[in-house]
Amino acid sequence: MKPFKPPVAVATRTIVGLNIAVQVVLTLIGAKAASAVSFAGALIPMRLVQNIDGPVPAVLTLFTSIFLHAGWLHLALNLVFLAWVGKYVEWVVGRWRFVALYLGGGLAGGLLQVAADPQSIIEVVGASGAIAAVFGCYAVLFARSRASGKRILGIDVSSEAVTALWFAAVWIGLQLATGYVFGGMGQGVAIWAHVGGFITGLIFAQPFVRETPKL
Repeated sequence: MKPFKPPVAVATRTIVGLNIAVQVVLTLIGAKAASAVSFAGALIPMRLVQNIDGPVPAVLTLFTSIFLHAGWLHLALNLVFLAWVGKYVEWVVGRWRFVALYLGGGLAGGLLQVAADPQSIIEVVGASGAIAAVFGCYAVLFARSRASGKRILGIDVSSEAVTALWFAAVWIGLQLATGYVFGGMGQGVAIWAHVGGFITGLIFAQPFVRETPKL
C-alpha cells in the first residue's frame, strides 16, 4: 500500500512563501533598514496597551509581527514545523479555515502575551503563536490514540488532553531551548504567545474531531 499523501496544501505553502519573502526583503534592504521595519511592525506590549501608533498602527502589529522573524534561524525553525503539520491540518479543516486558524492563533497568542506583561517594551516577532495554534489543532485531530488517559490530582484527563499537553510541552520547550542557546532570541521568547496559540488550536479543532478521517 502506498503511503498516504494529503492534497496540495495551498494555504500552508502560501503562508510559508510569504514568510520567506518578507525575510528575503529584510535581508536585501540591509541591517539598519531591516531593524527599523522590524521595530515598526513588531508587537510591543506597552505600545499596544497605550495605543502608541507609529508607522504601523499599534493594533495592526498583532498581525504584522506574525510575519517578522529574528533572522533566518528563527524563521527556519518555525517554518519546518509549519510545513510538517500544516498540510495535514489544512486537509481536514479546509484552506480558508486554516488561514483563520493561523491568524487567529497569532492574534490570541499576541493578546495573551500583552496581558501577561503589559508594560514590556521588548519587541515580539515571529509566527510561533500562529504555528502553535496549528500544532494544537493537529494534536487533537491526529494524535488522539498516542497516549493513554491519566488521573492527575484526582481529575481524569482524557488521552486527547494528555497528547495535546505533550505536544505543548515539546513545542514550547524547543522554542525556549533554541532561544536561549542561540542568544539573539533568548530574551524575546514570548512564552505566553505560544500558550495562547496552542490553546486556540485545541479549541478550534473540537468541531472537526468526529469528522477526522481514519488513516
